[in-house]
Amino acid sequence: MQYLKLLLVFVTIAVTTLQCTKYKKEGYVPTPGIVLTFDDNRIDNWSKYLNLLDSLGLKATFYVSGYQKLNATQKQKLKKIQARGHEIAYHTRTHPNMSTYMQKYKKTLQQMIDEEIVKGLTEMQNDGFNPTSFAYPFGAHNGLVDNALKPYFKSIRALNGSKDYAKSLTATDKNYILYGFGLDKSSNHTDDVLQKLLEYAKSNNNCAVLVAHDINTPVTLSVTKARLIAIGTLVKQLGLVSYTAAQISN
Repeated sequence: MQYLKLLLVFVTIAVTTLQCTKYKKEGYVPTPGIVLTFDDNRIDNWSKYLNLLDSLGLKATFYVSGYQKLNATQKQKLKKIQARGHEIAYHTRTHPNMSTYMQKYKKTLQQMIDEEIVKGLTEMQNDGFNPTSFAYPFGAHNGLVDNALKPYFKSIRALNGSKDYAKSLTATDKNYILYGFGLDKSSNHTDDVLQKLLEYAKSNNNCAVLVAHDINTPVTLSVTKARLIAIGTLVKQLGLVSYTAAQISN
């Protein structure tokens, strides 16, 4: 009997160890969750709601575009956002449609990468930011550009414009391309659909990737305060974890 007890303890420890180490590889998540993201350069607006995000236990990834246009005060606010545990990510210099950029401006792929990616990343790195996650303007992407961005980013986020909402769930290991589920009023996504997406993330050990722009403003590209509170409540009820994009990407 004593031998059986010792054997049971050993097996329990072994199983627990496997469960803990299964997700050591970057890109795996030990607990299902969400990736809450915001786009553009709405730094003044985002800063107003940091206390709300903290109170809800939500960490966010802020994809910044047009960094070169920010003033000193906005850059300081961005550093405070980062210091609160949020991720500062990248969203190009001029917010172009990268799928049509080369044809529209008569530029090569490398010229586009140099102007919209390398130059902008350098500007941010010079101020102490080191973005490793990227979001496409307008969600527009193609395989050619996806591959060209691999040397610069751990993940790239597009938009899920389909009715296949499960597309906004991460894979179990490789999360290079993420597809954001719209939270803004313009998305016309109901709270019921949002809840089902989070419940599905829970049951399948995935992360739901969510995307917004403004917080609680009259514009259509804005998520309401009530919806953010509902997300925070669901995250707690379902036992989900709020991750940044960098945390769940390879």
